[in-house]
Amino acid sequence: MTATHPAKTLRILGALLLAIGLAGYLLPAPPVHWTALIPAGLGALAILAAWQRPRPAQVTGLVICGLALFGGGSALMQLPALLSGEAGAATASRAATALVALGGIAALAWPRRAGPAA
Repeated sequence: MTATHPAKTLRILGALLLAIGLAGYLLPAPPVHWTALIPAGLGALAILAAWQRPRPAQVTGLVICGLALFGGGSALMQLPALLSGEAGAATASRAATALVALGGIAALAWPRRAGPAA
């Protein structure tokens, strides 16, 4: 059984968000606020949504990506400071979450092409 496009996308998106959330919470020196785990929670929701039928999974995934982008989008303006090493771990986590969300929106919204006729 092959995975559908939204399911595969949501599993990848979920794994990336889980990794960002856990890294944002576990890697910086304590104390780290529990809100650093929000991307991990969104990632878990994305993985759970992958078990839905394709159309509801796609809509759920777009909502999850929208929430992630809403939460981390302001950090995108700080990418130059982040790349020069002037921004902290919290900014890095938020920027990574926003970038993954943008990629997820693009992947979920991209129209699927029909494969070659058998």
